[in-house]
Amino acid sequence: MLRSIKYISFILFVLFFVGCSSSQKGTTPRNLEMIYNPSSSLLHPNFQVYNTSDSTSVLAGKILTKELLFNNVSSNDLLTSRIKIAYNLFNLEKKERITDSLTSFFSFEKDLNERYIYIEIPVKAKMGNKYILEIITIDQNRNSQYYSFLKVDRTANVTHQNFLIKDSTEIELNVNPEKFINSAFRISHYNTSVDSLNVFYFKKSKKTPFPANINDSISYNFTNPDSSWVCYLDSIPYKDYNLEGIYYFTKENKAINGIALKQFGKYFPKVITPNDLIEPLVYFNYEDTISYQDSIGKHTKLQVDNFWLSKVSNIERSRDLVKIFYKRVEYANQYFTSFVEGWQTDRGMIYIIYGLPDYIFKSDNEEKWIYAPVDLGPGISFTFSYYENTFSLNHYILKRDKIKDSGWDSTIRLWKNGEIIYYQK
Repeated sequence: MLRSIKYISFILFVLFFVGCSSSQKGTTPRNLEMIYNPSSSLLHPNFQVYNTSDSTSVLAGKILTKELLFNNVSSNDLLTSRIKIAYNLFNLEKKERITDSLTSFFSFEKDLNERYIYIEIPVKAKMGNKYILEIITIDQNRNSQYYSFLKVDRTANVTHQNFLIKDSTEIELNVNPEKFINSAFRISHYNTSVDSLNVFYFKKSKKTPFPANINDSISYNFTNPDSSWVCYLDSIPYKDYNLEGIYYFTKENKAINGIALKQFGKYFPKVITPNDLIEPLVYFNYEDTISYQDSIGKHTKLQVDNFWLSKVSNIERSRDLVKIFYKRVEYANQYFTSFVEGWQTDRGMIYIIYGLPDYIFKSDNEEKWIYAPVDLGPGISFTFSYYENTFSLNHYILKRDKIKDSGWDSTIRLWKNGEIIYYQK
């Protein structure tokens, strides 16, 4: 049903603004092949924004050194990487096209002991406003680039970015957009001195979206935590935060005005353990038939193997099918994780089942994905609306009432017959 996505192009509308002059309108469409396609660029930087005062923020970033090209750029024989990072800051409250922009240049000598380079750039984001931050990262030695888009919300309702998350040395800010508790960390607030915070723990959600052809959405309730305690910030015992779920840190007596840190397992976002392999099969109505009785997972792994072998009798083709499916699960975790794992979100579900969209149109609070096969009909479109909440800036809900024909049943049928590999590569 869906044509090969080998030569897909992504078109993004960054913002749709209506103003009195052309300078206030949104940008023209641009071809951005790397938005949700990790293979389209050798660069995959991670960025996060933290507020540092009432009128300023900082953009913190990390780039893996193995993704950079180091050249001799001078006569000193030292291998050096040259990086250019530019950003455009769009004010959503004032409907301005660009309220601030900055271009920064960095050079780093190659160090075999360094896994990544760390960067900080100031951003003029003021209290009371909502922004979209467009970031363009360029490896100047290789002339390759990567686009990133982050929400910067400085209104009273959203406080995630007011808390600074640093490593145990307190030198570097965490740059994972959805911080996971897998190493020592420190928490502080940019304008308030705190020595302790209340922690509210919520067990990992097992909820998954309804199929795209069902006009109903799941709801989440974070009113009643599963447990709570006081955390003293001078010595956070991060190894005690090993239960999977959400840990919400706040000064309040309930889960508001704070920051949510996630624990989704040792290997997340990768899909490695038997349970990791099983859970996404819920989209094929198969997960409930698998037994969890074997504590070491052998029986579960065998069931997963049998499931995929039942789709395609040819072992080689079965491996291709498995590779496609679980790579999409991993990418969904990378791109769409919010207060649930990425594969459990509406965007994650569509990404896994349908593959990469042919087109993406994005406004400040909405994304529209279009699958437009040339020879197979008019195509399918999905619209996702941003869901404002106190736990994440990355959760979107599928607007099911806007779907004319999802093609869900026929696409699932292709998966179950092992034929999806002919249409989605």
